Amino acid sequence: MKISQLPFICLIFLTSFGLLANSSSSNDQTIYLKSGEKLTGKIIKTDAQTGEISIQTQYGILIVHKDDILEEIVSIDLKSGDKLKGKMLAKTETTTDLLTDYGVLTIANSDIAKIEYGLKGKSDKISEIKEKFTLGNERQIDVFYDPTGYTLEKGVLYISGLSWGFGFTDRFQVTSKWSGYILGNFNIRPKLQLFRFGTLEREHVFSIGGHIHTRTNPDKYEWIEDEFLFEKGVYNENYIWGQTGGDTLAYYGGYHKIGSEIDIDEVDQRYDTLYNELMYDGVDIDSPDPQEFYEVFAAYTFSKSRGGNSGRISHTFGAIISKHPNKKTLMYKTYYAGAVDIRKNLILNYEIFYDPYYVEWWNRGGGIFGNFGEDLSTDKPEKPYVSPIHFDIGFIYAFSDWLRFGIHFQPYIFGIYLKF
Repeated sequence: MKISQLPFICLIFLTSFGLLANSSSSNDQTIYLKSGEKLTGKIIKTDAQTGEISIQTQYGILIVHKDDILEEIVSIDLKSGDKLKGKMLAKTETTTDLLTDYGVLTIANSDIAKIEYGLKGKSDKISEIKEKFTLGNERQIDVFYDPTGYTLEKGVLYISGLSWGFGFTDRFQVTSKWSGYILGNFNIRPKLQLFRFGTLEREHVFSIGGHIHTRTNPDKYEWIEDEFLFEKGVYNENYIWGQTGGDTLAYYGGYHKIGSEIDIDEVDQRYDTLYNELMYDGVDIDSPDPQEFYEVFAAYTFSKSRGGNSGRISHTFGAIISKHPNKKTLMYKTYYAGAVDIRKNLILNYEIFYDPYYVEWWNRGGGIFGNFGEDLSTDKPEKPYVSPIHFDIGFIYAFSDWLRFGIHFQPYIFGIYLKF
């Protein structure tokens, strides 16, 4: 079997990128000055009498006075719903010590939902440090079209150009493609989070769910081909067809949605022996009628903080089993998807998946917009090899807390959705 090298090259690239994005930085820390400058390096010496602090940067040793340094304040959201604010004194793998106006608190890291960083300036006003964050604006429930282990929080509603979703509890959500309602397709995709444990630094989540369609035509493809007898003949000067005897075979083959059928008008089945060509070389592809379609899925997500308080990277491993009415056997899809916080409002997504029934649009009969201009040939078609391994890459950008925009490689290329 011929094996395409491109998907494996992409797999190596995405895996390497994930490892680089997940690598921790050194123990350098960033110091913010009242002048608006910031320094990154290691504190190598402090002088309690003079208040001078020596910082080893990549350009050399710099000395600053403690009174010139802005005080860094953190705001901690607990899973219980409580909020705390103060100065972080120490942080271990299990606990965080926070100096508040009312004393020192030791908080279990497993109780922390989010930490935000700020600087106390004049008049005790606190401004956000945009480059330091533990969670981005988006905790993704899907990467592209495939589920992660996360669910919507209780009471959260999102609406996109094609679908909507609502979190009934923190562990149970329902989503649906409202665009299918126009064609009479009632569909629902419930997802239940079975477990979620860990801390803000390392978290494990696992969910299961399904997708029920009452009337749809899913993007599942297979190779179909057929042959037709064309009668040989020629047109006279009055453009009247006359047979010359015998027939010739015409062939068609292409990747189409499962259940598609090849159709041709019998009147068009003529072969001009004068010019040695088919009189009509186009065929119609009858798409399958919308039918019931079912899927079940499972998704495990491992999420980890990136070094230097620069967000997170998440890894999702999932599997989807589908039942198509035109296939006797079940269809399987497995995938690995990654999400990297580039900034607080920008996420890089990438995915590699195995799906023998998915075909990129340039290999589909009729292209991305449907079936048209399918050509017959007197040469028997050879079924081209289409790799079952595919990839996708793209970005999600949050314009605000409620408006997101996405772009990626696989169709549909653009996406926009609201979150409330």
